[in-house]
Amino acid sequence: MPPGDAPTAESFESEAAELLESIGRARKKVEGIAGVLDGTLDRYRERIDRLIRESEVDNWRQVRIFTRDVETIAADLGKASKEKRLSPRLVAWLDAALRKARRRDFYGARKAWRRLDRIAEQGAEVRRLQGRYREAFRAVESRIRQLKTQVERLEKIPKPPTSPEDARAFNESVDRFNEASTAAYLDFLSRARADLALPLLLDAGQGGGIGVPAPPPGSDPDPLMRLLSNASPQVEAFRGRTFYGLLELPAYSDAKLTHIYGDSRLIRGALDEAWSWLKAIREDERRSLQIQWSEDAMMLRRRVPSVVAFLERLGKMNDAADRGRELVGSLNDGRFESLQTAARLYATHGEAAERKWRGTLEKDMEGMCMEAARLSAVLKKFTDPAKVESG
Repeated sequence: MPPGDAPTAESFESEAAELLESIGRARKKVEGIAGVLDGTLDRYRERIDRLIRESEVDNWRQVRIFTRDVETIAADLGKASKEKRLSPRLVAWLDAALRKARRRDFYGARKAWRRLDRIAEQGAEVRRLQGRYREAFRAVESRIRQLKTQVERLEKIPKPPTSPEDARAFNESVDRFNEASTAAYLDFLSRARADLALPLLLDAGQGGGIGVPAPPPGSDPDPLMRLLSNASPQVEAFRGRTFYGLLELPAYSDAKLTHIYGDSRLIRGALDEAWSWLKAIREDERRSLQIQWSEDAMMLRRRVPSVVAFLERLGKMNDAADRGRELVGSLNDGRFESLQTAARLYATHGEAAERKWRGTLEKDMEGMCMEAARLSAVLKKFTDPAKVESG
């Protein structure tokens, strides 16, 4: 069968029958000659071939080392002959090659070595056919295991409570809410006056679980809040700056701050005390109000209404609050959890979960079981590769 193609019962049955027939014909040519099928002949030929090649490269090789190698191979060859692991005819030709090599007649040694090419090729052909049969047999076994594993995995997939289209629409609705809420929040930070924005951000950060950062340890926003609540005309320009405008002030020189706002030390001190909090708000500006569709629904039931209430306090920037109220409604009536469960199943199991929803997965599993049964039945008709190789 072509590499990479899943074996079928019909293809394996025809291929295995042909291979067994070919193996039988090839074995008849050499099965009576000891040492051919088990690779003993090939191992001795390889040792003699290496001896000849190395001697041909280095004609001035030390005689004692060369003689030792020849005698070692000859002794092993005699042992194999005595134990009847090699046919006498094969031993004779190998011994002839060794005797000629001992006399440094490497041409004659190679010629004697070549006399065994044909029988060695016949033995290699048997092993090649056995290898093909073994691979085909193991491929069918692997396919059966794969089918059974697939069926076991697919059986565990529960039916999603909603359709794939509804789950995708659910994910998109959460994404659209996140986009709208982030846009409204950024717009608020860039447009709202500081004396309105900072108290609102402080209140949101200290309670409600909205996601706006609370003042971290070591940060004190109170001096800044007192300064922003000062209604004197001198600090009106300071109060009228936006959140991002406040972040620009530390880069001003003392002379510029004094010229514009009066007391530079008071302003710089208030900003320094609250700086780590302001920086945290700036760094989390695109994550603060976002929710994840995969979050725990119980936690979202508490958080999303707070986020919606916060968006309403920001003003009518866009439809973020309306989208948030739709999510709150789905959380309250249980639709959110159903859609969340479906989205998780589709994300985890992909197309298999979609087929489960449409009712086609059971048919696919039945087909897999039938295919595995057919392959198992065909496999029982043929001999195990280990027995084929042992003869």
